[in-house]
Formats: sequence, structure tokens, C-alpha cells
Amino acid sequence: MRVLVGMLVVLWAACSTVSKKEDTTNQTAISPSGTVSEGSQPSSPSQEATAKIEFDKMEHDFGKIREGEKASYRFRVRNPGTIPLRITDVKPSCGCTVPAWTKDPIPPGGEGFVEVVFDSQGRSGEQMKTVTVFANTDPPTHILRFRGLVVSEKQ
Repeated sequence: MRVLVGMLVVLWAACSTVSKKEDTTNQTAISPSGTVSEGSQPSSPSQEATAKIEFDKMEHDFGKIREGEKASYRFRVRNPGTIPLRITDVKPSCGCTVPAWTKDPIPPGGEGFVEVVFDSQGRSGEQMKTVTVFANTDPPTHILRFRGLVVSEKQ
């Protein structure tokens, strides 16, 4: 009896292995570049190419700014990755900041920018603001900071 049960287990295991092999041979995979390859496994998300982003710095200090003055700074962006970098959006932390950025894809090895214009009208004292950069990177968000000391026109 034990021999019969053992043979059935071996037979079942062999059949299930063959059936799994047959299931995977008819799959179609689409690569990140859009090409189709028959009979291969789809690539896992960790194998897909992602863009990379580097900034010249993550924080800028404007120093003293006279109240009512607009101060701007352009963060330099570099793509050290192997696929084009796309900055899809830049969100300021406050309505006193207007961002601008490179809208076209930045090729591998290429450079672009994220610019911030801070309007100090109606502000005083130490100011610290951020912009969140959204891109086709992992992670998809990056926070840039800037600060300044807003002083009255009389000082």
C-alpha cells in the first residue's frame, strides 16, 4: 500500500511540473521599450528601467530679502540614468512660490532645471518653503527647499 501511495505522489508531482511548463511557454511578454517577445516571462517591475534624477543641491538660502521683492533660484537637474527623465509636475508648498521646470524629456546624461520664484510681499522674518518635484523616478517625488530672511524696506 505504501508503495502505491508513493508512486501516486511521484506521478502527480511529475504531471504538475509538466503542466506548469506548458502554461509558461505560451505567454507573451511586452518589454519596457514596447517590443513583444513570444514564449517568455514578463519582466518583473524591479527589472524595468527607471529614470534617475540628481540636483546640484537640495536647498538654497536666499539670505536677506526685502519685503515685496521677488527672489528666484534655478536648481540644476541632471539625468544620470539610462532612459529619458520626465519631470511631470512641480508643486509649491505655498501660493507665494511659482515654479517653472524643463518640460521636455531630459536625455540620459542631459541637464534641465527646476526654478522657483518666491514673492516676499506681505511676509516677514525667516521663511522656509518647499517645492515637490514629480518625475518618472523611483521614488517619484523629490523635495527641494529654499529659505530667506524677509526684512522690511526700512532696514
